[in-house]
Amino acid sequence: MKLPREPATRGGGATAAEEGPAPQAKVFLRQQDFRERRGLPPEPGELELDGAPGGVPYLRGASQKRALLSEQPPAAVEWRSLGPAAIPNGQTYGSGPGASATMAGRVTAVAVDPGDADHLLVGSAAGGVWETTDGGTAWAPRTDDQPTLSIGALAFDPSDPSTVYAGTGEGNSEYSLLGQGILVSRDGGTSWSPIAGDVFGGFGFYRLIVDPQDSQRLIVATTGGAAESRDGGSSWSLLHRGKTWDVSLAYDGDEAELLLAAPDGLFAARGGGAPARVAIQGLPALDADRERMGVAHVPDDPGQAFVFAATGGRARLWRRASRDGGYEKVTLPHFPVPRYLDDVLDVSQASYDWHVTAPPGGDAVYLGAISLVKGERSGDGWDWTDISSRQGQGDSIHPDQHTMAVDPGDPDTVYAGNDGGVFRSRNAGGSWESLNAGLVVSEVEYLTQRPDEAGWILAGLQDNGTIRRESDGGWTQVGLGDGGDCGTNTAHPDTCFHSYYYMYMERSDSRGDADSWEDVSPPDDDRRLKLFYPPVEVNGDVVVKAGDIVFISTRGGRNWKQVPLPPPELSPRPSVASALAIPAPEQVLVGTIAGDVFRIDRDGGGWGDPVALTRPRDGWISDIVVDPDVPQRYWVTFSSPGAVFRSDDQGATWVDVTANLPQIPVNAIVGDPADQDRLWVACDVGVFETRDAGGSWAVFGTGLPNALAEDLLFYEPDRLLRVGTRSRGLWEASVG
Repeated sequence: MKLPREPATRGGGATAAEEGPAPQAKVFLRQQDFRERRGLPPEPGELELDGAPGGVPYLRGASQKRALLSEQPPAAVEWRSLGPAAIPNGQTYGSGPGASATMAGRVTAVAVDPGDADHLLVGSAAGGVWETTDGGTAWAPRTDDQPTLSIGALAFDPSDPSTVYAGTGEGNSEYSLLGQGILVSRDGGTSWSPIAGDVFGGFGFYRLIVDPQDSQRLIVATTGGAAESRDGGSSWSLLHRGKTWDVSLAYDGDEAELLLAAPDGLFAARGGGAPARVAIQGLPALDADRERMGVAHVPDDPGQAFVFAATGGRARLWRRASRDGGYEKVTLPHFPVPRYLDDVLDVSQASYDWHVTAPPGGDAVYLGAISLVKGERSGDGWDWTDISSRQGQGDSIHPDQHTMAVDPGDPDTVYAGNDGGVFRSRNAGGSWESLNAGLVVSEVEYLTQRPDEAGWILAGLQDNGTIRRESDGGWTQVGLGDGGDCGTNTAHPDTCFHSYYYMYMERSDSRGDADSWEDVSPPDDDRRLKLFYPPVEVNGDVVVKAGDIVFISTRGGRNWKQVPLPPPELSPRPSVASALAIPAPEQVLVGTIAGDVFRIDRDGGGWGDPVALTRPRDGWISDIVVDPDVPQRYWVTFSSPGAVFRSDDQGATWVDVTANLPQIPVNAIVGDPADQDRLWVACDVGVFETRDAGGSWAVFGTGLPNALAEDLLFYEPDRLLRVGTRSRGLWEASVG
């Protein structure tokens, strides 16, 4: 398989509203895009233990969905998972035979049952908690019905492993704002119930610890601060105000020591006292948005501790040899990961992927950044190895390291959680095995399908490329990198398109086979404004991809006409495309992040200037649909604020048909070709149906996980509705 456009090094350009960070920090652009399109704040603020929760929109949306379900009769339609149950030949930064591995999606937390090494739990970015009782051969989702599926931390109670806690909201990313408290299980992780939503709503978890000598004591590190409970999570007290990245707890005899890592420094508390700042030479205050720090005690020698920080543009490590000693600087390695990173401990996205893990023994340490690096003490120095991106010898794992777990009964057995899933090594990182088969946690962001073959579907995934579903139900990796929007020429469906971030796009005339793609990217430069994943639309040979310029091709991407969008009149936001429709080969509709709708008509051999239609409302337009049988009827959805509008006169006037939908982002809309008044929308809390052209809405079907529903397709020949979800893959329902 050929290499993708290298997402870690190629790029540039601007975000929707302003210049973005350096190209290698694409993770920040993706997160900014997610927040802006939903109108979410850049940061959740600080924990207020006696105040209102920060995540009101998602708490409210989940509650409104439950209310709708209670009012409607039981649904006869049932959703079924289409996977992917595994993504073969996924991306790593290694090389050589066997460098590829089976992938899943982003895993943010791993916990090993201290009483049963074959019993594991993993938490995914927005796909919930998954359980295996046979060491990873088979997996089962356990939290699909919970208010949020975003998981940031997991912990067994060491004294009673039947009790497990999960901190919701992934602290590493934009999903921190999806947090709705803590989930607790009393049967080892099979069933769960929520607690502390009023305390942690809208905040994300980095770490959760259960005191090994006091099962009622919980300690958490979150995007809003560090907090402690002495009664199993019923009540909480603040340990550190503001973002706290990590906590580590260890006992020396009967005396406990708690270490906390935060932007304003390292803090330590002993014997139940208040945390106090620890002076470390060479450790400045950290940038809370772009830098990161982790801490870890050595489990069987709690005097030893490590502090791992990304600050000042490089990685830094300190080690304390004894509890009463100081932290001494450890020299870290500097060598490249060929083709991808100039430094194996690259810090360009440290706020997203950064951790330190100290196994028992005290002579080793694992450092997680984009790559996973192992250090082994040798005399007075350290030997360092990149154990995730091996060159020339295969056996590599996905980049972007988020978490690590050590088997309590066997320190040589370690687990790595990253953007590709979960991997196990039984020889302390010497070799790896993928545990991702059956772990359905891929982040599906975009979909397209053939009109003549029910099994063929193309999907763009976060950091796991573009994948294709085959007629037998399996999936194939057909493009690496970041998977963006995609489309199909329905008149000649062997021709399809997939994209990366920004304006990079490829075409295949061979059903999307892995080696059949050719570059058809529109001309672009760094001055142009566009989303991280700009919208793509295809109708026959007409292909459109758009930012502040609408690029239109009438020859399947092999020629491009540039049509600039005019400045908006009613919004401080620039005119940047966020949604497209091609009702006919001679017409293009464009929706923008400001809420404008433009029509561009083909006139002879060229395309005219954009014509502004009536604006439905202010906000971020997420999708546009035109009913082919009723061409004067337009549908527009908004992700910020969440809404649905309908026009029956080609955009001259609009009516708000949001009706009783939950007050939550609406991401996509699709209609039933057999019934012009029947449509479905994908929202951040699931899929909803209207039978009366938006007069009212109902939750559609049963069995769909409570995941972020991102894109919709309707396969007319078999009357199948498909939805792509973030971190729970693709789902399908038969429509009567």
